[in-house]
Parts: sequence; structure tokens; C-alpha cells
Amino acid sequence: MSKFKFEKYDDPFRAFNIQMSIICDLEQGGKICEEEAFEQVKALYKQFKHYFKHEHEATSVLENKQYYEDNKQNYKENK
Repeated sequence: MSKFKFEKYDDPFRAFNIQMSIICDLEQGGKICEEEAFEQVKALYKQFKHYFKHEHEATSVLENKQYYEDNKQNYKENK
């Protein structure tokens, strides 16, 4: 399975669910075996987990930077 780009979508949870549905449909339709479907689901989950973790970290860094800048200004004004 190729790497799925969650950042292309506004709602990465929905994109994950759509990809899961496709994998399940292929397995139920007999196009892929159970083992292959399991491996694809596992790979998709790992990719989503990695994306979500790094997206959350990036957001936290930006929020902390903004908080630091705001408090730095307040500290200078109070001196």
C-alpha cells in the first residue's frame, strides 16, 4: 500500500474512514485476501497515527510560541 496523504483532506478522520471502507469492501468482494486486508489496515493505521501525532505536535509548537510571545510582551510592559 502506498503512503496515504491525510494532509490533503480537510477532515483526516473522514479520509481514514473512507480508506478503511475501501479496504473492507475489497476484502469482502474477494479482490484481496484477509491477510492482505489486515496488512493494509495496519499500514493505514500507522500512517494515520504518525500524521495525527505530528500534526498535533506542530499545532502545539505554534500555540506555545504564540503564548511565549504574548507573555514576553506582558513581562516587558510590567517592568
